[in-house]
Amino acid sequence: MIEIKSLVELLNANKMKNVSVYDLSENAEEKFVVLSTSNKVQDSKKVADIIAEKYQYNDKIEGYHKGEWIVFDFDGVTLHIFLAKVRDKYNLDKLYKPKKIRI
Repeated sequence: MIEIKSLVELLNANKMKNVSVYDLSENAEEKFVVLSTSNKVQDSKKVADIIAEKYQYNDKIEGYHKGEWIVFDFDGVTLHIFLAKVRDKYNLDKLYKPKKIRI
């Protein structure tokens, strides 16, 4: 599993806003969801490229082409990179709110 703290630091260092981490672990299985927001499609794609390279992500990056909602599915960690309007529309923060953790 990738280290959550280093992922959050990378997102913050690359213009991502409102980075939130949610712990959805059950029993012995660790599962985290990370949500972040960018101001522009270009910023979303840039950070997606950086993440793909740093973590040697070879799977398909969902949503990359359009760039409004990009999803990485690492083993045990799902990362969402949203444009603000898309994050507001789907409001996953409300769904996961009870599971929010501080990093």
